[in-house]
Amino acid sequence: MKTIAFVSLLAAGIVLAACATEPREPPPRPFIGTRWQAQLGLPYAGEKPWLRFGDGRLEGFGGCNPIAARYVEDSVGAKAIAIGRIEAGRHGCDAAARRLQEGWLDTLHAVSSYSITGDVLTMSGSGGMLRLRAVPEEAKGFVGTRWIGIVAEGADPHSRPRLEFVSQGRLSGYTGCNVFSGVWKMESAQVRVEGLAMTKRMCVGAAGEIEKRFLAAMATGARGRREGDRLVFTGPQGERFEFEPAAAA
Repeated sequence: MKTIAFVSLLAAGIVLAACATEPREPPPRPFIGTRWQAQLGLPYAGEKPWLRFGDGRLEGFGGCNPIAARYVEDSVGAKAIAIGRIEAGRHGCDAAARRLQEGWLDTLHAVSSYSITGDVLTMSGSGGMLRLRAVPEEAKGFVGTRWIGIVAEGADPHSRPRLEFVSQGRLSGYTGCNVFSGVWKMESAQVRVEGLAMTKRMCVGAAGEIEKRFLAAMATGARGRREGDRLVFTGPQGERFEFEPAAAA
């Protein structure tokens, strides 16, 4: 049934466009090149679903796995949209993430209309409603980047902290002693990191001191910003830790 609706929307757009009595400018195509993150009704500690739209194709993350699909939006400005078969990865994840993805994809697959108000995209259909917020341009610039901590000259290279913005809302890295993961978001052109979870390895000496400095600068309330080609995090008590692009290390 969904395939029929998908084809019908495409056909209807062609017919209505052909029946127009006078030439007119085509309606704007608001999705191409945009990226959106799901706004969930309840707090969620993991990476939230997100979508990125290309010309007739979307990709993103469903809450557990990467996803991709074809989509059609109407050609007459009626704000109709149809999502084709959604392809999802098969990586394992915990029960909460699986439930989130199942429900979110079921709703996404059934959407038939949309509206955009400010930076909020609302998609509705027989399966319910989804709300997504536009990802700021500055946040897009961080996704996929990797950074390495700047430490004292002569320090053991293996004790240099590392930071990777894996995807929108999720990051991972190394403190100089332990491996960690967490979530991030943009606030007023600054990066805010929350919910760091890390391994419990005990380190002494230089590696332990570097980890202490790193964690102080990345504590709750810390902010990160670009300063030239560096990324600088400042903790709530003024502690600083600087990173350079990993490729430059």
